[in-house]
Amino acid sequence: SGWNVFHGARTGDADIAARALKKGLTSLAESQSRPRRQVLVGVGYSMGAIVLSNYVARSGEHCSLDAAIAVSGGLDMRQNLNFHRSMRLWQPMLTFGLRDDMLIAKYARFYKQKLTRGQFLRMLRTTSVSALDVEAIVTYNSFNDLVHYYSEMSAMGDRIAEFGLLDTYSNSSECVADEWGRIANTSIPFAVLQALDDPLVGWRTIGTDKPQELVDSGNGNVCCS
Repeated sequence: SGWNVFHGARTGDADIAARALKKGLTSLAESQSRPRRQVLVGVGYSMGAIVLSNYVARSGEHCSLDAAIAVSGGLDMRQNLNFHRSMRLWQPMLTFGLRDDMLIAKYARFYKQKLTRGQFLRMLRTTSVSALDVEAIVTYNSFNDLVHYYSEMSAMGDRIAEFGLLDTYSNSSECVADEWGRIANTSIPFAVLQALDDPLVGWRTIGTDKPQELVDSGNGNVCCS
């Protein structure tokens, strides 16, 4: 509400919704003097999957869901900074929609108030999602830089990025390379589905070239496919 507009690193909405649904289901069961039989499963696609994954990882044992499925979301969105084909070919179409239908249509008055005229004009001229994130989300929400934002947005953003990403971009991770970080705190069955030929979110956003070790991390609640 107010100046706190949506961005991809905000997991509070998912948490509030999950807790409300869980409370409702529990209250219904108690009113009927029976155990709760419904299974509360969170399913996210694309940005919804990114937010869901981050929520599941960050909330750990306090997660209000019983299970979760993330489709075409990505566990480490820093990796999409190297997906140049997507930036060049597919992201312009997505960017225009995000900018015009969401940022401008819903939140233009907030961005105009908080950004300088030059910053607002640069936001209007962006042609890729990452550029839009720099000129709008990073600037508006005072993230240090794009890598910081993507680190906060990603379930595996607290790890040292794999696939040589640090050859190009600075690192803001909190863990060493052989640690799994917050994704290892996952406390519910969590399925991650990612296509190898996804045109928008590259397969490297799975965050590692060792998927079996990812699956074995923590208590083994993560399943990748």
